[in-house]
Amino acid sequence: MVLNLVPCILVIIMNTISASKARSNLYKILNEVKNGLKSYTITLRGEAQAVVINPEELEAWEETLDILSDNKLIAQILKSQEEIKKSEYLSEDDVIKELDISKKELK
Repeated sequence: MVLNLVPCILVIIMNTISASKARSNLYKILNEVKNGLKSYTITLRGEAQAVVINPEELEAWEETLDILSDNKLIAQILKSQEEIKKSEYLSEDDVIKELDISKKELK
């Protein structure tokens, strides 16, 4: 059985900027990227050369790639999705009841 999880979507705005503009605005770019809501593709002569993203965003992408490269984990995810479609999962209240704990103990 699986727990019913609520998906969350975060939108990251990708901006494209030339290398010369990036150089003259580096501190501004770093400040915007630090907050995690903006990323930059830096171009040279019109071609993408580098991407500047928040370290946490990079870590999230790396974790996603790790998950996608694990065939066993992908099989478990697909199985869980089928269980969800068939309503074969426990609600939070069911888990609390089955574990014989209180909601206060979860905090």
